[in-house]
Amino acid sequence: MLMLTKDTQYIRSLYLKRDQIKSFARYPLNLPFIHGLQELAFHPNVTYIIGEKGMGKSTLLEAIAISLGFNPEGGTRNFNFSSYDSHSDLDKYLRIVKGVHRANDSFFFRAETFYNVATHIEELDSEPLGG
Repeated sequence: MLMLTKDTQYIRSLYLKRDQIKSFARYPLNLPFIHGLQELAFHPNVTYIIGEKGMGKSTLLEAIAISLGFNPEGGTRNFNFSSYDSHSDLDKYLRIVKGVHRANDSFFFRAETFYNVATHIEELDSEPLGG
């Protein structure tokens, strides 16, 4: 059984760049969890982000993904498309602290937009090669 430690962690923590925020009056900076956020440390094995609907869980995960170079709608770093540009600018105010481990492959999975990713893959598969 592989035991993960802080030495093998891909993302160790994130910090909110509070000094770059001029106002907390607009979305998503007006979300209650942002007001007290300094650092969010991730457990080496798994981190659960839980809360009521509308608390900003998906917004936070999306901002982390964008900060890591992923498409906000899901997919890989090299698989970029946009069906509806609706992501927030929270990623501009996050500093991601990575561990020394680098993933060989990665995927940002969003249940909300999985249908769009699957549809885009089907469209690409139907195109002639080299087209």
